[in-house]
Amino acid sequence: MKCWFCEKEARGVCAICGRAVCHEHGYILDQMTIAKSDTSTGVATYFKAYNVLKCKECRVEWETWEQGKKIVK
Repeated sequence: MKCWFCEKEARGVCAICGRAVCHEHGYILDQMTIAKSDTSTGVATYFKAYNVLKCKECRVEWETWEQGKKIVK
């Protein structure tokens, strides 16, 4: 598989977008948390991954939602 950005041999796949990346275009996130909430029960489940590969183009940011509305800070 080739790197999405430069056509060199890919070393892995971005956990966010799924693009193949080489060593030069891949970065390691210390931790990535994916949250899922069930609005009918109020139960939230979290999936944590450590040392996750990410490409240079993906932006990762937090969003806060309360009662179906996005909270702008």
